[in-house]
Amino acid sequence: MDSELSPQEGQDTGLTPTEPGATPAGNCPGPAGPPTVTAYPGAAGRLAPPGGYRQARAPGGPPPPYPYQPPYPYPGQAQPGYPGGPGGAPDVPWPAAVAPPPKSKRRRGLMLVLVAAVALLVGAAAAGFVLLRKSESPTTMALQAGQALAAAKGLTLTGTLAGQNASLAVTRAGTVEGSYSQSGNAVTRITINDVTYIKAPTAFWKSVVIDPVAARQAGGNWARAHGGAVIMTFDSLTPGQIARVLEHVGNHPRVVDTTLGGTKVIKLTAHGTSYYITTSAPNRLVRIVGRNGATPYSFNVTPLTAATIGPVFTILHVDVQGLQGAVDPEAIVEPLQKIRFHPDCNGASSCTVSSKVSVNDPDALKMLLKMTVDFSGTKTGAAFASCADTVAVTTGSTVTPSCGLHGPVWSGWVSSHTSNFFTWADAHFETTVNSASDIVTLQNELNQQQRA
Repeated sequence: MDSELSPQEGQDTGLTPTEPGATPAGNCPGPAGPPTVTAYPGAAGRLAPPGGYRQARAPGGPPPPYPYQPPYPYPGQAQPGYPGGPGGAPDVPWPAAVAPPPKSKRRRGLMLVLVAAVALLVGAAAAGFVLLRKSESPTTMALQAGQALAAAKGLTLTGTLAGQNASLAVTRAGTVEGSYSQSGNAVTRITINDVTYIKAPTAFWKSVVIDPVAARQAGGNWARAHGGAVIMTFDSLTPGQIARVLEHVGNHPRVVDTTLGGTKVIKLTAHGTSYYITTSAPNRLVRIVGRNGATPYSFNVTPLTAATIGPVFTILHVDVQGLQGAVDPEAIVEPLQKIRFHPDCNGASSCTVSSKVSVNDPDALKMLLKMTVDFSGTKTGAAFASCADTVAVTTGSTVTPSCGLHGPVWSGWVSSHTSNFFTWADAHFETTVNSASDIVTLQNELNQQQRA
């Protein structure tokens, strides 16, 4: 309603009829000068409100104290409201508590959808957690792979060694048989009782030993190998050793997911070596990659059973038999005197010679020293006859092997001269290992390994 209408009966004007300054409603001339100072009971000296303005009061309460602010603001004046209540025209009832508008069905439906979505997400998270708990951990995968290897009779290892092709077999006891390329040379290898033997061309031996004579002796034959001739050891690649590592990788091993030949695997790294293990049951080790000293290797791993390891032992028995008299090209033979001609050389029936030498090889406790002596008529002439002697020797000891020419060989040489003549003797030494009895011992060792 328009606020200029006069108050009707029953409306509260905010003034009583006996109050000074009250004027009839509807005749308010508006502000025409300063307000009149009027004595007001209990409020002397206060300004009376401008005549004709209606007071607003709080519902059920007394009029507000003066100074009075008009309900309609002067130009530029803000319209105050009651403390805690709305501003506005007088006599407006105190706003009752209004209930919030009802939520539309659409919004409620949206809320339900959101709640359902949150519940679904929470459920999915919980389900995912349960699935992860039920799936195998890398530790479990490694444990199962290790347990399978622990029961193996041996392993075949095929892949690369120092970046070149290699194919070997390793028994539970650590016996190694196989072949690979080393420095461009084809190498066949046996390791048994912690001793390695290699059959390789002379070019290979020239690259790893100092003495060219020893390299020629070893070339194409089985030879005892150590030092630079042994590209790596396989002690850490036996079934038992690999199994021990996999069975104790801890609760938080270093693992990445990958594939190998289309098969999902985990790549588990421990102590600088990587183990590729299938993620599907049964968990099995399929590849091992690492370094042995400065030599890198990468092998596909196949466990051997009692049946499948049979051919490996067949090859080992044949090769071990050929180790009798294997060359030891790294042994050092030092002559302690010139070749000595025995007194019988003054006769026409025989001529015996000998030489005192020392033998050293820190990696071999016992050896066989073979001395070969070439006889000739001049210092650098062709030999007309030879003799040889083989003696057992322990490393660091001194021996005096001897041999000679007898019968027609020597007597024919002597009778071919009608005057004084010279005879030259040139000694060569070759250190070998494995007597016949040693080979029997090695064969028995192989039989025990196969039965175990």
